[in-house]
Amino acid sequence: MSIQRDEERSETFALGSSVYGGRPTFALVRDETGNEATITLYELLPTEQADARQRRLERRRQQSSKTHPFHEVIGENVEGAEDWTWDDWVAMKVRRLSGSRLRCLLHLFDEALRNTDIDPSLVTGTGSATVLIPEEPGVQLSLGFIGIKPLQRVDRMRALARGVARMSLEECYYWHAKCRSPNSPSGEKALRTLLTHHK
Repeated sequence: MSIQRDEERSETFALGSSVYGGRPTFALVRDETGNEATITLYELLPTEQADARQRRLERRRQQSSKTHPFHEVIGENVEGAEDWTWDDWVAMKVRRLSGSRLRCLLHLFDEALRNTDIDPSLVTGTGSATVLIPEEPGVQLSLGFIGIKPLQRVDRMRALARGVARMSLEECYYWHAKCRSPNSPSGEKALRTLLTHHK
């Protein structure tokens, strides 16, 4: 009962009042091999909460993201990781982007990280990097990653990125809840329709 209540609280529009006391709840992982760069966004969750979400998705016959132990994804010596205990936490992949989808989202990184002390070039530059990010920019970036993934046309990708960048914090939390909740299976499609007029 307590786990379900915590999950519901985290999926409301708590407007930046992270239920985890300011702990980073998202991570961006940049990998570069040859000329190809990929950035993967992970949501960081307590194991019990991630398991409860997966069970809810399975009951509704929806696809769930694979979870990985925190240290398997984040690795050692990531700035800020040492401030928290991660033993009972997992990383749940939101989406991995590369190519034109990633290029169309680059300005969203600047927008989302503007009010943090994180330099966007840590992720958008070159080489490999892992950056832990707070809840608010993580919620905004997750909308971009989720919304852009199936799009094929660059004009629609750019429209989606611009639309997410213009959203208020309250709107971001609302759409994040719709897109990630097992109770709203058509949330992602509704977001894309709203921002790109594409079904």
